[in-house]
Amino acid sequence: MNLNTNLSKLFMGLSVLGLLFSCTNTKDKVTLNVNQIDKTVNPAEDFYHYANNGWINDNPLPADESVFGSFNQLDKETNIKVKNLIVDLSKETHQAGSVGQKIGDFYATGMDTVKIEEQGITPLKAEFEKIDAIKTIEDVQNHIAYDHHYGISTLFGFYGSADAKNSEMTIAQLGQGGLGMSDRDYYTEDDTRSKELRVAYVLHLEKMFNLIGIDENQAKDDAQTIMSLETRLAKASMTRLEQRDPHKTYNKMSLQELQKLSPEFNWTAYFKNMGLENPGDINIAQVNFFKEISAMQKDIPVNAWKTYFKWNLINSTANYLSSDFVNQDFEFYGKFLSGREQMRPRWRRVLSATNGALGEAIGQKFTEKYFPAEAKERMVTLVNNLKDALAQRFQNLEWMSEVTKDKALEKLSAMNVKIGYPDKWKDYSNLEVSTDSYVQNILNSRNFSRLENLEKIGKPVDKTEWFFPPQTVNAYYAPSLNEICFPAGILQPPFFYIDGDDAINYGAIGAVIGHEMTHGFDDQGRQFTKEGNLENWWTEEDSKKFNDRAQVLIDQFDNIIVIDSLHADGKLTIGENIADFGGLNISYTAFKNATGNNTELVEGYTPDQRYFLSWARVWAQNIRDKAIIQRTKEDVHSIGINRVNNPLSNMPEFYNAFNVKEGDKLYKSEEKRASIW
Repeated sequence: MNLNTNLSKLFMGLSVLGLLFSCTNTKDKVTLNVNQIDKTVNPAEDFYHYANNGWINDNPLPADESVFGSFNQLDKETNIKVKNLIVDLSKETHQAGSVGQKIGDFYATGMDTVKIEEQGITPLKAEFEKIDAIKTIEDVQNHIAYDHHYGISTLFGFYGSADAKNSEMTIAQLGQGGLGMSDRDYYTEDDTRSKELRVAYVLHLEKMFNLIGIDENQAKDDAQTIMSLETRLAKASMTRLEQRDPHKTYNKMSLQELQKLSPEFNWTAYFKNMGLENPGDINIAQVNFFKEISAMQKDIPVNAWKTYFKWNLINSTANYLSSDFVNQDFEFYGKFLSGREQMRPRWRRVLSATNGALGEAIGQKFTEKYFPAEAKERMVTLVNNLKDALAQRFQNLEWMSEVTKDKALEKLSAMNVKIGYPDKWKDYSNLEVSTDSYVQNILNSRNFSRLENLEKIGKPVDKTEWFFPPQTVNAYYAPSLNEICFPAGILQPPFFYIDGDDAINYGAIGAVIGHEMTHGFDDQGRQFTKEGNLENWWTEEDSKKFNDRAQVLIDQFDNIIVIDSLHADGKLTIGENIADFGGLNISYTAFKNATGNNTELVEGYTPDQRYFLSWARVWAQNIRDKAIIQRTKEDVHSIGINRVNNPLSNMPEFYNAFNVKEGDKLYKSEEKRASIW
């Protein structure tokens, strides 16, 4: 996630935000709840628990969460606001086909549990009949395309997105997929947890097949069929770490070249079924995977494919069917995999689906009510201050050559910024929503999104498009667009306070902005130009220096034990760890630029202390052991404690603020500290 400004403007307006936020006494501003600081903990030993023990105790882990932190808390509060908007909409009279009718009916149909229980599997009867009618391998391949129209990720993924080496154009993209478990290693590794997951997954498969009317013995056979087929897919799949290299996942081909690579699959027929007579250039993200699925067309009998289709159908729709399907789905994915004790309330689950189907329509109403113009204006100023600070840090780098430094500044200058909500709202006219069936509304919404995406292939990239609806509590950097986006949802407390103390705003949303900006210069983002093209713009010597400095962070995280004997994965998380560390440094520089030498105490804490406390509070969380294990395996983000303690242990400014000295756990000698941006 990144940002850029014109080089001639990089040092303009450095103190504007300070004027906005500091023109009155700091004591009149919103600040941290210092009662949640645990003074029995030495901040130089464990800053995370020093800053957050009170919050952790005040916010016990809900039974329906595997992790609960500041992000989750804000997401839940935002969901309540969105729910109230939808409930208000449902009380109004809407013209048929209007956005109001579609939002209201989508949510109401999902909440109509009486009807859903009565219907059971009936709404999918025609889909199962379609599968049963399959006779030949040609039918199999046609059905894969049919599934893809309805968001069922059978065998592989297909979508349109920017060409990594020609970012102005949208091209067809093919990628590995087709697995029921969330990581390929769960099928292939011999560690205890992976073995446990395989056993539990097979039992889950059997129970799901039972629920669609298959007898116990056949269900056991079908479960083994799925496990065998998916294991073969997993073995041909890239690891998460391998996929972090954008060069490995860029293999552009013509249709004829793809057909030669994967000859047993009729790609001409597939694209025709997807509505693309001439798909043009196609990027094959994982070449070996598509060689393997070609071989599987010969090796796997039609009946096994039919079993696989039935599993994919039920697995992708279970949450929208009667409670027996919902409960069994939760038993494996919710309880066993991530450790949640109970599922979230139905209104939250239905709200999530409604957001997924009609996100921007809901977001338009959300921003009208909850995102004032003043908030957007202050965010624009804050972002500009962060850009200026990063430019300042680039110019002061001793390890980077002037040639690379100039290009880094150009990329920063060119970085686009999206704040709050889009200027152009999505048109939902072609989305069909009725009160007949909840699961059918889900399938219709997926088909709507798929057709909308495929329509972009072969056309210039729409740079006004947003990838999150405005009510999302998150942010992103898009390397092919060289842009950062901050939806209205995250621009709320505890990340952003309109009337907040400078220190907590810079320590929270400021560092989050810096985090997203840094993604343009992390191990992946740095490989893209200011235009968003995958192209090396670094000198060879500077690349080596960057990699050496990044390795320091990798080694630091590899040495962290997250639970029992399980270590953090420094390579998998390096991009996010660079962004956390960079974001903190950038935001700290912007904070000092905006506030100068202000030393005013608030609740007994200096501005620098409040800055670091604010960062720590952003990552306060309670988390289950199973979730720690799962996230360490799957997530490119580190868990909360390590997002706080490790980057701060590399910052001399933190040492000064909390008197960290040699012998303290968070102390690192200067030669062992990471230093990148």
